[in-house]
Amino acid sequence: MYHTVALAYGFEIPTSTDLDEIDRATAGQDHHPDGVGYIIVGDFEKTLLVTRYTRATENAVVRLAPEALAAPAELAGWEAALHTVAVRLGFTGHPAPAWLLIHNYR
Repeated sequence: MYHTVALAYGFEIPTSTDLDEIDRATAGQDHHPDGVGYIIVGDFEKTLLVTRYTRATENAVVRLAPEALAAPAELAGWEAALHTVAVRLGFTGHPAPAWLLIHNYR
């Protein structure tokens, strides 16, 4: 079994999205915490397009204050990067990005 809890900034995309298409849409960017990638939740129950993925440490408590998570300029950059990848995938009407608490168990 695979079990993680993490925080990321992004939105859900259709589970029918081809993973090779996502790989092509995200190609060419620097690989760092602010790069856009994807997460499969469960056994393909959800597909998320995200940035700033941060795994939670086991047996730890982290206080989440919105102003401590990211500055407005960082959010704007992430939103632009997520939008660019979503448009490449054909999702021009994607949801607005948000902080996502992800509990992945499969």
